[in-house]
Amino acid sequence: MKILFAYDITDHDNEFVRIHIRLLKELGHEVTASLQEFWNPTAEYDFVIINWPDYFYGFRGDITDEEVEKFNDAIENLRKSKPKIITFYHDEYSHYGRNPNLNLLYDICYDKTDIMLHLGEYSKHKDEKIYDRSVHLVMHHPLYREYNFDIEKKKARAALPVRNGRFLVIVPGAIRKKEEIDYCISIYRKLDLPNKKLVFLRSYHYTYFPKISSFFTARKWVKNKFFSKYYKYFGNIRFRSGYLKPEELSNWLAGSDLVIIPRTDILNSGVIFLAAQYGKPMIGTGFGNMGEQLDFLGQKKIKNPKSVEKKELMDFIESQKGNSEKLKERIAEYSSDEKLKEVWSRILGIEMFSGTSDL
Repeated sequence: MKILFAYDITDHDNEFVRIHIRLLKELGHEVTASLQEFWNPTAEYDFVIINWPDYFYGFRGDITDEEVEKFNDAIENLRKSKPKIITFYHDEYSHYGRNPNLNLLYDICYDKTDIMLHLGEYSKHKDEKIYDRSVHLVMHHPLYREYNFDIEKKKARAALPVRNGRFLVIVPGAIRKKEEIDYCISIYRKLDLPNKKLVFLRSYHYTYFPKISSFFTARKWVKNKFFSKYYKYFGNIRFRSGYLKPEELSNWLAGSDLVIIPRTDILNSGVIFLAAQYGKPMIGTGFGNMGEQLDFLGQKKIKNPKSVEKKELMDFIESQKGNSEKLKERIAEYSSDEKLKEVWSRILGIEMFSGTSDL
């Protein structure tokens, strides 16, 4: 099969696309990764794979009418040569904004998709009736490869600005809104541990100090400075910003004692898989597909931190002692390369008949 992944690979990419390209090539398929080839194809393809609809415009929020029309025309031109369109259903709409044109970009993509790949059963059952012309299948999130999973906790902790003996709670992944911060801090404050520390590894909130050029930028500067100091001295909570290299993130994960999944209203989070590969206990909302993943791994779901007692949290922490290797085995079982290759083999063998398949 000849497959186009509508994506340009860069050094700082999430591994997600690269892993799927590798799996497809190992299955013997010819795979091209190119955004330009999506806009102006120079060859005919059997399948075209889309990862995020708003990727085509650099995850911008201000999509114009002309850009929506250009995307629609490109999809229609591809369909004339009869490739099947495959789209990963990461979420209903963009994480980066809401406006009519950005939403329309997603609607067009999903409406014209032949095969929709969900990362869990929740979104599959929720949306297969909405987009009923598509074949809906579940493809679990792949396992990460570019991190040091063999580093010992003691060695990792020595590389971190964290004192020995601290119970280290981390929040990986870029924080997208203040509600995620509030959720994590509410969980953290209920941990009945005197020697704890919480670190947000990538947050624009409370780390951005703009050049003061107006009343509004001055207010932003003062607010962020105040809260960064307040949380530091009243709770031992730190906020970090910027891209973390794989070796840096490896140290934080290996050196941690608990991972909080910050997502409060999106369907999926790769943090669950990465934390499980390090055998780390996790707490999350369980929203969307994350619920079934946390359940499979035997981890804690807390939708509303106000409703949970301290004892319940501490019982969970106690129950996870000595569970690291089992957690690693469970995630390997859930998302092995072999399982993902099986799904790809089924997908690429689908015969389409008015939106149905023989699966």
